[in-house]
Amino acid sequence: MIGWNGRWLVGALVAVVLGLWPGTSQAGKLESVRSEVSGSSSSSSSSSSSSSSSSSDCDDDDYYSSSGSGSSDALALSARLPKRYRHYPYEGGTRDYVFVPRPGDTKARLRAAQVWGEGAWQGRGLWRSGGGLRIDGQVLTLDGDLSYYLEPAANDALYLGTLNLGFVPIKERRAVLRFGGGLNTMIDGRVPGEGHREYALGWNLTTSFDLFPTWPVVISGRLDGGRLYEAWMGRARGTIGVMLWRMEIYGGYEHTQVGRVGLGGPTAGIRLWI
Repeated sequence: MIGWNGRWLVGALVAVVLGLWPGTSQAGKLESVRSEVSGSSSSSSSSSSSSSSSSSDCDDDDYYSSSGSGSSDALALSARLPKRYRHYPYEGGTRDYVFVPRPGDTKARLRAAQVWGEGAWQGRGLWRSGGGLRIDGQVLTLDGDLSYYLEPAANDALYLGTLNLGFVPIKERRAVLRFGGGLNTMIDGRVPGEGHREYALGWNLTTSFDLFPTWPVVISGRLDGGRLYEAWMGRARGTIGVMLWRMEIYGGYEHTQVGRVGLGGPTAGIRLWI
């Protein structure tokens, strides 16, 4: 059950999402994206803006502070142990996601994963749905995502996605930071006969983070920049979520820029920590 603090955060999140709701968009925006990617645009487009949960779990601070005269030996040994991931943030009443295991603890995980699905209405006539997967290791991280844009008024659809490989330079109790690079992709979503189908590839640089300030809150952000064939492409997003066991319910804002065409709006979704 979520306490009053959790309910207040959910209410505040809904208010922020409604406040950031974008204005109306014009039909034909996805065709403008294709023009930017192919380099054939002749007119400017408006830009819109771990261990299992049991009684033996404890925080690292509590464990080492209670180690007595052997605390210095425990700290010296822990410095040589890799930091591990919990099965999900705040597991078993703890106050973090990454932790240093006790000496001899073989149940903590060296790798962790997240899978999510989300949706957004980006103004009249333009919808977006998407999903993704991330796998974090001790050093390396792999992530991929795909968004489906639907514009019923123009009988048009388009996929935009990324696939990235990177590393995890910061992995602390309440923060994980990632850097990486990979590919941008565009896949035409129109049915055959609705127009010339176009596909494109490009390169991408990305950075993302997850913060765990206090139960049940998770704050996440991401910033991408790169190319999609002939067009510069970038993305910025930020979300705030609340944990319900392994499931995080989140909301926020995402903006994707392809050349001079902006695709942005509030988003909401569910992320499963596995």
